[in-house]
Amino acid sequence: MSAIKFENVTYIYDEKTKHPLKALDDINLEIEKGEFVSILGNTGSGKSTLIQHLNSLLLPSSRKSLYRFN
Repeated sequence: MSAIKFENVTYIYDEKTKHPLKALDDINLEIEKGEFVSILGNTGSGKSTLIQHLNSLLLPSSRKSLYRFN
């Protein structure tokens, strides 16, 4: 069983404004217990947004999203 599991996680900054920014789009991620993971990407690719979801500082914009932390 996964230690961390994200299913269909989407996050949109300024969702209700004229210029929303989709930082995460339908992300699926599974991390097993004891596994080491790196998050790499260009500036503005959503790395910090993903980390903020991992520690529950942000919640997904999509209602179909699922988090599991074991």
